[in-house]
Amino acid sequence: MKKLYIMVSVFLVVSVLGCAKANEKILLIFSYHPEYSWVIEETRGVESVLSKRGIETEKFYLDTKRHTSAEWKAKITEDAITKIEELNPSLVIVFDDNACELVAKKYIDKALPFVFCGMNAEPEDYGFPAKNITGVLERSHTVESIELLKKLVPDVKKVAIITDDSPSSKAFVARAKKTILPIEIYEIYTTNDFGLWKEKIKQFQSTVDGIGLFLYHTLKEKGQEISLLPEDVLKWTLENNKLPEFSAIDYTVRDGALCAVATSGYQQGRSAAEIALTILAGATPGNIPIVCLVKEYPMVNLKRADELNIIIPEDVLEEVQIIY
Repeated sequence: MKKLYIMVSVFLVVSVLGCAKANEKILLIFSYHPEYSWVIEETRGVESVLSKRGIETEKFYLDTKRHTSAEWKAKITEDAITKIEELNPSLVIVFDDNACELVAKKYIDKALPFVFCGMNAEPEDYGFPAKNITGVLERSHTVESIELLKKLVPDVKKVAIITDDSPSSKAFVARAKKTILPIEIYEIYTTNDFGLWKEKIKQFQSTVDGIGLFLYHTLKEKGQEISLLPEDVLKWTLENNKLPEFSAIDYTVRDGALCAVATSGYQQGRSAAEIALTILAGATPGNIPIVCLVKEYPMVNLKRADELNIIIPEDVLEEVQIIY
């Protein structure tokens, strides 16, 4: 299927935005739970647009980071569909891959318009675009994040990347394996087992010069069904890792990792809301190109740099956001 999306830094909203009716209802279906940092930022982005228009919104959370079983996904999908039928919204915005897979995919070419954001997979993986579905892609700045790490630590020659085994991670890993990265990649390792995660972090201490941290939100203790708190996983990781880390997500650096050239959940949500307004004003979703936001947010955690005895070069200080 032809990829009907465009690469832009900012989605320019057409002038019909002002025509959206104030009595419209939009249902927001999130893949994850409300306390998740990425969800908080996505929500801020959506509300920064919709709250000014007086448009009624309602939120529904699939909670598929903490609950990853097939049984949970089947039940929560039924609940989401029931919610759609009861609310009868004018439009649905779905956030991140699981909501695309579990909910939006079931409405392909139906009357109800959908806008997605935070999608790591390729649109055609879910059968998008469709006449009633368009949205915003999320693409990690892996190359740029590695280049930032090399500016901070020029001696880094070989790195490993570790991530959980979630749908978002699968899409990230597939893309990373097809990308020419500016450094030797020793291994890209995925697991949902926290015990195996710990073993790998310890192994990497003697095999690589740096570690890439992507997602760590579906890791579980052996035999447990509920995922560990991501902040606990990251805390253990940083306490037991003495190598410089790079990420591609802002909250990983805010929570303690060394650096990232990050994407923005806020901009994902904001762009999705802007597209939604154009649809409510009369535009056909299938005629709106899928958007890929390419704006970069370079970040360095100063506390972590101090812990790792890394001196941030002056030219890097001028171009990054410093997290204290």
